[in-house]
Amino acid sequence: MVIQIEPYQRLNQKDYCEITLINDNGMQVTLLNYGATLEKIRLPQKDGTLRNVILTLPTPEDYSRTRNYLGGVVGRICGRVRKGQWQYGATTVQLPLNDGVNHSHGGDEGTDTQVFNFQTYQTATEAVAQFTLLDPAGHNGYPGNLKLIATYTLTNDNALLLQLTAVSDALTILNPANHVYFSLNGSGTTILNNQLQLNSAYYYPLDTTSLPKVGMMSVADTVFDFRKGVLIRTVLQSEDPEIKAENGLNHPFVLTGKAPAACLWSGDQTIKLTVTTKAPGLVVYTANHFDHTGVAHNIGQYAGIALETQVPPSGTTDLSAITLLPGEHWQTWTKWAFNF
Repeated sequence: MVIQIEPYQRLNQKDYCEITLINDNGMQVTLLNYGATLEKIRLPQKDGTLRNVILTLPTPEDYSRTRNYLGGVVGRICGRVRKGQWQYGATTVQLPLNDGVNHSHGGDEGTDTQVFNFQTYQTATEAVAQFTLLDPAGHNGYPGNLKLIATYTLTNDNALLLQLTAVSDALTILNPANHVYFSLNGSGTTILNNQLQLNSAYYYPLDTTSLPKVGMMSVADTVFDFRKGVLIRTVLQSEDPEIKAENGLNHPFVLTGKAPAACLWSGDQTIKLTVTTKAPGLVVYTANHFDHTGVAHNIGQYAGIALETQVPPSGTTDLSAITLLPGEHWQTWTKWAFNF
C-alpha cells in the first residue's frame, strides 16, 4: 500500500491537495481535499497501461474554477428540494432557490465546493484518506452546525469504500452523496454500450423540474426495468417521454436492500463495477448536460454515468426521511468493487 500527497495550489490561506492511494495490485485512487472529491480511479490493464474509469477534468485546479459536481461529496442535500421548503409541524424552513423554483445540491456553496481538512493512514491491506468539514449553521440556509466526515478506504481486493458520517447540534436535514461519473470504457468514450443492472423494482417518475411527481411506480414493462441488466443505449435511444424530457436518465430508484445495489459492465466486458450500499435508493444520471464546453470541455453527453446512493428525493415539503435530530450520529456507506 502506498499513499502520495501533492499540494497543487493555495487559495484563501488553504492548501489544495491531491491524495493518491495505491494498492498492491497497482489500482490507483486519486482524491482532492476540495469537496472530498474522487478525481481519478485508474485500473491497471493487461498491456501495462492504466485506464481511468471515471470522468475527470483536465487539471485538479479546474475543480474549483467552476462548480461541476464531478466526484464531489455533494451536500448537505444531493438533489433537489421542491420550492426549497422543508416543513415540520407548523415550522417551514426556506432554503435558497438556486435551480429555478427549487433548491438544488445544497445551494450555491454546497459541501462539494468546500475545502476539507484531511488525514491519511494505512495498514498492510488498506490505504485510507479521511476528510472532515465543519459546515456552520446558516450556511446555504441550513440550520445547525454540521460536522461531516468522508472516509475513503482502498483495499487489496480492488474495492473502494466511502463512509459518510455526520452530527449536528440542531434539528436539520441531510442527504449527501458522492457524484462520481463512471466511464468504464475510459476517457473519450460514451456509456452507450455499457450494461447496467439494478436491484430495484420501483422508480420515481419526474415532473418538469426533475422532482418526483406521482410517487413510486413499478419498473415492470417500462424502460426503467434494469433488474436483468440492460444495454444503456436501448434506454437512452427509446421513445419514452420521460427519457426524452430529461435527454436521458435522471431518475431515482428504490433499492430492494439485496446486494448488490447495481452492476455496470464496460462495453468490451473487461471491467465490471459492483456497487453495494447502506442507502435505500439510487439516482441514475447519464451525464445528459455535458457538451464539451467550459471547464469540462473534455466531456460530452453520455460520457459517464452517476449512480448516486442516497435517500430518494421527496416530491413534497415533507423531508422527515432525511431529518437529523440534534446530537444524532448519522452514517451511510457505499462500496465500489472492480473486477478487471
